[in-house]
Amino acid sequence: MLIDVPERLDPKIDLAFKKVFGSQENKSILLSFLNAVLNWSGEQQIVDVKILNPYLEQENIDDSLGILDIKLQLENNDLVDVEMQIGNLGNMERRSTYYVCRMFGDQNITNGRYQDLNRVIAINVLDFTRIKPIKRYHTIFRLRETQENVDLTDAIEIHFIELPKLKLEMASYTNPLDRWVMFLKGWDNMELLDKLAQEDPTIGKAKQVLEQMASNPRERELYELRRKAILDRNSALYEAKMEGISEGKLEGKREGKLEGKREGKREGKREGEANILVRQLKKKFGHMPVEMENQVKALPAEKLQQLAEAIFDLKSIDDVKAFL
Repeated sequence: MLIDVPERLDPKIDLAFKKVFGSQENKSILLSFLNAVLNWSGEQQIVDVKILNPYLEQENIDDSLGILDIKLQLENNDLVDVEMQIGNLGNMERRSTYYVCRMFGDQNITNGRYQDLNRVIAINVLDFTRIKPIKRYHTIFRLRETQENVDLTDAIEIHFIELPKLKLEMASYTNPLDRWVMFLKGWDNMELLDKLAQEDPTIGKAKQVLEQMASNPRERELYELRRKAILDRNSALYEAKMEGISEGKLEGKREGKLEGKREGKREGKREGEANILVRQLKKKFGHMPVEMENQVKALPAEKLQQLAEAIFDLKSIDDVKAFL
């Protein structure tokens, strides 16, 4: 006897994510997710929310890659922006800061009082690791005094939820946010989804929304278009990165050999590769302190090789300083 198994859609594809969490009819799912992320309970718990840009099928009829975020206003007038990102496009921290500051600055100041500005919260769900120094999958950032660890203000708050950091075997079924992360990560594991639905009926409802979306020919078509566009973009970015690495190694090897011949055998080669690396770092970051340049030039060959291999992962001149 054949069993009819519902088709499964990946809720991490932003179109599906917005249908599940950003539809007026699914507001209970959104409330559950928000309370889990913000860890609000009791009297602080969110019981209603206004979706400022709800999911509308007719607005998403192509495979364009504009951000399908979810903008919200809470009962206390706090503004929230929720975004799902599958591919690491780089500069996620600056991009999120830019958008949250735009939301904060675009508010109208009534009666000339800055006190009337509402708090703005950004929630970034990432299907990749970005905040590498921290092992926790959920991190929260504010404007904070660096020595005393005191908030200047809570007016701006940015959350990152890095899905790969939570291993399913380490997750807790009693933790609301762990459950939602498991749902997003284990969307193709029916046994896991059934267990999560038993623990949390709201997750069961989210599972049903995905199944209904899969059974709707038009919405399924939109989902596949969106999925293909995201995969194509991520594939192109990966190919470009790998091509850049390959060309960089070849150019470095060629120039290193030329420099080495001019400057003499092993030491000449090391100095030549050091000079090349300094030029690459200057080109990437636009500037480089003279003291740091001299430090790079003085590195032994093995350390130079390590820095050359890490150059594509360095995001700022401070990362170079930390490496040294």
